[in-house]
Amino acid sequence: MTAAWPDHPLRMIRQRASWHDDREPNFLSAMLGQQRGDTEPVNLLLEKLAGIAARRHWIFIIAWVIVLGGLLGAKHAFGGEYVNNYTISGSDSAAGLNLLNSTFPQQGGYGGQIVFHAQSGTVAAQQSAVNQSVTNVSKLPDVIKAVSPFASANTGTVSTDGTIAYATVSWSVNPSSLDTSYLDKLNSAVAPATKAGLQVAYGAGAGQIGQQTQDLKSEVIGLACALALLLIMFGSLIAAGIPLVAAIFSVLSGLALLALIARVVTFPTTGPTIATLLGLGVAVDYGLFMVARHREQLDTGMEVQRSIRRTAGTSGAAIVVAGSTVAVSVLGLYISGVGFVGSLGLAAAIVVVVTMISALTLVPAFLGLARETIRALTARVRARKAGVTARQQAAQTAKTTHERHEQSAFARWGRMVSDRPWPWGILSVAILVVLAVPLFSITLGQPDNGTNPTSQSNRQAYDLISEGFGVGVNGPLTVVVKLPNQSSSANNSLLSTMQSDIAKTAGVASVTPASVNSSGTTAVFNVIPTTRPQAAQTTALVSTLRDDVLPKEHATSYVTGTVAGNVDFTQKITSRLLWLIIAVVAISFFLLTAAFRSIVIATKAAILNILSIGAAYGVIVAIFEWGWAKGAIGLQSTLPIPAYVPMLVFCIVFGLSMDYEVFLLSRVHEAWLATGDAHRSVAIGIGATARVITTAALIMIVVFTSFVINPDPTVKMLAIGMAFAVLIDASLVRMILVPAIMSLLGAHAWWLPRWLAPVVPHLQLEGPVTVPGDRARPD
Repeated sequence: MTAAWPDHPLRMIRQRASWHDDREPNFLSAMLGQQRGDTEPVNLLLEKLAGIAARRHWIFIIAWVIVLGGLLGAKHAFGGEYVNNYTISGSDSAAGLNLLNSTFPQQGGYGGQIVFHAQSGTVAAQQSAVNQSVTNVSKLPDVIKAVSPFASANTGTVSTDGTIAYATVSWSVNPSSLDTSYLDKLNSAVAPATKAGLQVAYGAGAGQIGQQTQDLKSEVIGLACALALLLIMFGSLIAAGIPLVAAIFSVLSGLALLALIARVVTFPTTGPTIATLLGLGVAVDYGLFMVARHREQLDTGMEVQRSIRRTAGTSGAAIVVAGSTVAVSVLGLYISGVGFVGSLGLAAAIVVVVTMISALTLVPAFLGLARETIRALTARVRARKAGVTARQQAAQTAKTTHERHEQSAFARWGRMVSDRPWPWGILSVAILVVLAVPLFSITLGQPDNGTNPTSQSNRQAYDLISEGFGVGVNGPLTVVVKLPNQSSSANNSLLSTMQSDIAKTAGVASVTPASVNSSGTTAVFNVIPTTRPQAAQTTALVSTLRDDVLPKEHATSYVTGTVAGNVDFTQKITSRLLWLIIAVVAISFFLLTAAFRSIVIATKAAILNILSIGAAYGVIVAIFEWGWAKGAIGLQSTLPIPAYVPMLVFCIVFGLSMDYEVFLLSRVHEAWLATGDAHRSVAIGIGATARVITTAALIMIVVFTSFVINPDPTVKMLAIGMAFAVLIDASLVRMILVPAIMSLLGAHAWWLPRWLAPVVPHLQLEGPVTVPGDRARPD
């Protein structure tokens, strides 16, 4: 049988330069070009921290319990609320809303609808109950005004057949910030109508009241599936349980911290869901990487405490780099220039950072507590039967453990791909291109309430209004006019001409009468489109009114309202998407160049990540826009892609792919230093990591997929997109394209221009440190 790692000149150079105490590398001290005595290397700090945590495991575990309990208690007492705020500062819609709120506050605020439906007879037959309900609503806190459908003879808010009517309500605060207790008050306020036998549903902003995300079922399903996968991999309940318990501690702590920060920072209502979705995935994966490395070292006979320290200095260092990349990538969402999107990234980054801290402190504490029981039960049974200690038995089988990397099924797969890199590479790229084809027909926009489940009140209100008044009434466009300083008759003539021109515009169903404030400086009226709020035709109508129709009149005017605000939101994000992609790619390029001292590796990673993310985008479009298999995920209608979803998926998946890239290529690089054989190093690297990467990817996929049961279509979209992206990355990219390309590149994979060598930091993520003067590649 071939020896696992024969002597190689590069390896002998490294051995002569290695530390005499066999301590593991430090990637930041090398980065700074420092010798061991100059300053405390970060890898050594990670080792020391893990060593203390392993020896004083109960202190660290109890400390985490206290921290978690304190954060949960503080969250309950002082936690903030989550609010959706799509307003784009400086946009046309924001300027119109500001003018309305300052000069005509009775017409300003955040609008909503309360829909009344008579399943038999007419709503007018219960007019007194409806009026009483609307009066009760007008007395609720934060309500600016509430107008009954029967306030006057021609309100236009009663359907032709009289079976559907709606009241308009405006709030001084965003309705999405109002909690379930406020929803209870609203339900009590409309009780006269429900007692009269009318169906009552809340539309537009009113439908957002008390809509808190419930992720417990998704979390339980995801963790249960993760436990099953970990049990299959480790064959030990203790080894499988450590990543899960650490994940629960870290995610709960991160979410509690997020709720406290929500007191001073506005986070969207989907912020906790996205943070949970990402946090669970990375937390379990980071715990898995730590436990897998520790188990591997124990299986070669390494002593427990030394193994824990070495795990922290190697896999722990990789986690710091990979986790930091994820955090920085999602924080890159602030490049969008939209606070709503940036705060989604901040929410995710907070939880990711907490999971990193947990992986570096709590996981080593659990490993110290578990000691040898972390090994597979079958291995411990064999040692007991042989009458030797677990460590002695592991030392006896150390050579077999090393050889297994090179002779495993995964290693054989790596050699098969490396032997025929062109066919495998071309086939993989072709699949990625085909999957990305739907991306070219993507439509960006904000979904309306018509995409929500029919069990939700806001969907019921949407359907009733569509039935009674037309779909456009669900998303009226509000035109705010700053009237010139002239006579009321001139102003009336101006408004009449303006409304007449708008009414003649294609895509306009009707125009409501104008209201003028008491000082005669501001007028407001609504434009009802013929199409639903999320339709591309409605978006086009907003642009037509702004660019072509309203400028005809010599008066300052704005198109505002929820739909117009969503249009501005989409346009703002779309204009920044390219800059965000460039920034995230540049950050990852720098980190990978420093980690492997190769611009080839960094370039390859950037290109492959873009290909895999493009394929994931294509899957999103095919399911959510084209409707392929939409019923399988509980989607009731097709919808446009919210502009922030591609941005969010790109940042998260690009960061996550760093986990697998670093974990795989660090082992390939280590084997390359030892053997100098490009084909063999790929086989060894895949053999050593593929099982862990595959399990980690499957855990990510099941965790992400478990959130498909969330009723919010946008959450479903993120879950599907991220699950497919990880699936593509861990299968086509890591298992086929990477070994194929690495085989084709050979020694050139590790090329770094000589002029760049002194500038690029020395990062070392796995294996012994390469000290200054070592060569990472042959001449």
